[in-house]
Amino acid sequence: MSKQDDLIGKHPINPEVFGVWLKSNDYPDTATKCHRELKEQATYSRKDLIEQLSNDIIKYHYPDERVNLLVKNYTKLGFTEYSDYLKKAIKTPTNLITKKGNLTEVILCEYVCSSTKKNLTHIYRFRYNPNVDQSMKGDDMLMVDYLEDTDELKVFLGEAKFRAIPTKQSVDKVSEALTKDKQPLSFTLLTELLLKDPETSELGERLDDFIDDAVRSNGDITYVGLLLSDSRTSAKVEKHLNNDNPNLVFLSLGIENPEALILEAFELAQQKLLTPDSL
Repeated sequence: MSKQDDLIGKHPINPEVFGVWLKSNDYPDTATKCHRELKEQATYSRKDLIEQLSNDIIKYHYPDERVNLLVKNYTKLGFTEYSDYLKKAIKTPTNLITKKGNLTEVILCEYVCSSTKKNLTHIYRFRYNPNVDQSMKGDDMLMVDYLEDTDELKVFLGEAKFRAIPTKQSVDKVSEALTKDKQPLSFTLLTELLLKDPETSELGERLDDFIDDAVRSNGDITYVGLLLSDSRTSAKVEKHLNNDNPNLVFLSLGIENPEALILEAFELAQQKLLTPDSL
């Protein structure tokens, strides 16, 4: 088993979306480097991938209650009046930089859930942004696995970056955000949101109990970085990654024209929101 497998699990396999879309290569780890290369498979359905990513965009930005309300109002108002209502009721990012950052974070979160094969507790943080075109502060990824049988807490903390061209500076940016003394910034928000929901309040209480002792002092934290860029990404990461955090996995995702993928996914998500009877 590779160190990458040990920290975040094996790369997903078909029929999981990341197994269909991507192939992986775990480079031998060193004292300063633990790198998993992700590249597109020779054959995959671009249409199916865009469909899945558009669904993820909607899931991460809007709670089910809001989507159900959109469907209700679309049915009641019709397309023309609904379009006017939509402008007031819901907004999607229009800023290209925000779109790139948001979807890169979504991919990181979904990949870790898929590779660990766990239903990890986390925040859909884009739902709480009053300005959808502004990048959000805080952790790009904060996921928690509460192990009931051992009463232990495992935290996954992540940093995600999109760059049109991969450089040493972009590798350093991700790496510097995930040093071994880095602690979660969004833990309090996650706990508060869990406490508000009767179905998750008990877990919220347990996490609140654990935060000082189990996380800030000696908790089990796995750090995961993601750099999404072009086909040269893995070579840049393998050459420049230098981080002595023993619990860090760095994911390099190199695809041709990644900006086009992001734009297509957001465009389809917007189309679905404009005609939500198909949601």
